Amino acid sequence: MLQEQSRLFQRLLFFSDGLLVVAGWISAYHIRFELLRRIEVLPPPEWVPLSRYLEFLPWVLLLSMFVFWASGLYVPDRAQRWTRLVTGVVKAILIGMVVTAAALSFYRALYFSRLHMALFGLITPALMVTLRLVLYAALRSARRRGRYLRRVLVVGAGDVGRRLGTAITEYPWMGFELVGYLDDFKTGDRILGGTADATSIIDARESSGQPIHYVYIALPLRAADRIETLLGELSSRLCHVCLVPDLFQYDILNGRVSELDGLPVIHLMDEAPLDVRRALKRAIDIGFSALFLLVISPLLLAIAVAVKLSSPGPVFYRQERMGLNGKRFQMLKFRSMPVDAEAATGAVWAKPGENRATRVGAFLRRTSLDELPQFLNVLRGDMSVVGPRPERPVFIEQFRDQVPRYMLRHKMKAGITGWAQVNGWRGDTSIEKRIEADLYYISNWSLRLDLKIMFLTVFRGFVNENAY
Repeated sequence: MLQEQSRLFQRLLFFSDGLLVVAGWISAYHIRFELLRRIEVLPPPEWVPLSRYLEFLPWVLLLSMFVFWASGLYVPDRAQRWTRLVTGVVKAILIGMVVTAAALSFYRALYFSRLHMALFGLITPALMVTLRLVLYAALRSARRRGRYLRRVLVVGAGDVGRRLGTAITEYPWMGFELVGYLDDFKTGDRILGGTADATSIIDARESSGQPIHYVYIALPLRAADRIETLLGELSSRLCHVCLVPDLFQYDILNGRVSELDGLPVIHLMDEAPLDVRRALKRAIDIGFSALFLLVISPLLLAIAVAVKLSSPGPVFYRQERMGLNGKRFQMLKFRSMPVDAEAATGAVWAKPGENRATRVGAFLRRTSLDELPQFLNVLRGDMSVVGPRPERPVFIEQFRDQVPRYMLRHKMKAGITGWAQVNGWRGDTSIEKRIEADLYYISNWSLRLDLKIMFLTVFRGFVNENAY
């Protein structure tokens, strides 16, 4: 019954979207060729009868609905947030417009107004998003009143199981009602028994007219035998079974589930996949770095002259660093030491009280101005504006076995500034704390967090007592 209701709801959305595509196509025509001409906002366009646009409407409708379906717009998701709903519609519309425009370009006998296509691309998603928000608001309101609820039994009262229960309780609009937990080792609030009691509790609920619709198995991987037994027992019941393995005992970076020849693959430690957010991060990196370098170009020139006059040698210092997935690159800095500063000692970790820097170089280090050329590394793609600070390979070899989880910081592109730096963990400070901050950033990355770090860098990142 649950699946039938979900499929019915998605089919209604599918056919409603078809009507909205028609409405958007015709509305765009009237706005372009009738409304704007009457109010003289734009010069009168070369008039094309509506019948010519209607002639191609079936193809537009067919292509649009195919793209909507292929992009996953009608995949049931009871826990869908409104932000995902809007981005899903916008993504599907953009893809649909590209496909439609490409297909219609083969018909050269009819010129399609670009403004008409733009209006179609604005009106249609607005109508689709409005329809969904109204439907979901009505559905969530009904769920809060106790209608259309689906009862959930959680097997496992550990961290993952409790998080599931908390989410179900705090977000009633998802339409789930928490029946309770089953756990073999814990007692307490809402724990109904052990894992062996699953079928008896399900049967009792079925008999009382309050059936359990979902069973979430949230057990650790070491309980694989018990999970297998549970799946065998639940296979003779009508409830839906979902596996949410308790993986909090492990470090999870960029965790996700993919598929290999039909087999689900859980990524525990991986590079973040390339998606729209990553593309936006790269766009921000390029745009911000180019603009920043242009604005401070007089300062860069002044620093270059000061470095050149302070001691013999080049203006820039190239140092090998390790970035994303262990890739090595030459990181640029303004030279702050004499050319032969490490000739006798080799690579040395910067510590307070050292006197290897030139007078100009010491000032550049204290103010972090020696780091400014790294915006060129950002433009080249070696680094990002925000990310874990890259380290020299010689020090990485020392730390990788001494500091737990150290190499996990290379699952994200290195940055000029980062969460560790704005929290004071730079220079000769605790490596463990720095790694903890880096992993927090990778696990909780968002564009908002990047912007926050960039803002905090202005006040905390440049001048720091640990910069020397």
